Amino acid sequence: MGVMETTTLIGLIFMAVLGPAVGNYACSVVYRLPRGQTPFERHPYCGHCGADLQPKDLFPILSWLSTRGRCRYCKGSIPVIYTVIESVCLLVFVLYFLRFGMGELFLLHTGFAVFAIILTAIHWQQGWIAASIWGYAASFAILARTLAEDTIYGWVQSGVVMLVLALLLARLEAALRRQPFMPFATGWIWWLVLIALAVPLSLPLYGWLLLMVLPVTLVKTRLAIPCFAALAICLPPLLG
Repeated sequence: MGVMETTTLIGLIFMAVLGPAVGNYACSVVYRLPRGQTPFERHPYCGHCGADLQPKDLFPILSWLSTRGRCRYCKGSIPVIYTVIESVCLLVFVLYFLRFGMGELFLLHTGFAVFAIILTAIHWQQGWIAASIWGYAASFAILARTLAEDTIYGWVQSGVVMLVLALLLARLEAALRRQPFMPFATGWIWWLVLIALAVPLSLPLYGWLLLMVLPVTLVKTRLAIPCFAALAICLPPLLG
């Protein structure tokens, strides 16, 4: 095995440990933020009985599997979404490492992806967009685009064009439904702008994203949330 292969293998092992660990922290944000708590406010605890979790309870993915998705102390059910978050973070760190290496773009893109995952989980569970988390994700996306393109013009153009198109579509939807026009209470607008900030969009891609939104606006299904999240996470390494 050559030096390059050995270095890559070590990096993959490191990512396989780091990704779920970051995902475990993300789970804490997903649980505590909607409840007005901070991740550092208290030692990790069970949401059912309040028991402080021990180190053996905090191994990402493995702890959930070892207890079959239940609290070790009160046997309360642990939502599977937290293990999904840890698993997705594992995949993101491994795949982004293979795509970007261990450099600045890796750090910025993984930061963006982690906040996008947190945003997704809160949106899925609570039904609203966490503005602070959206802001963090947008900041990482902007920094990554600026570093990669050596200009701010790309993300400014993408964000503004997508915002205008999304607002026009939201206005049309409100008119068709004869409802008040409240664009910033519409989750898919936030998602489209976030995706536009993260990746360089061509005219066909703008149209494709907007066409995808049409059935979402008509059906209003929760399944749209993971779809937007998948686009936000998958498009940067593919198009960036």
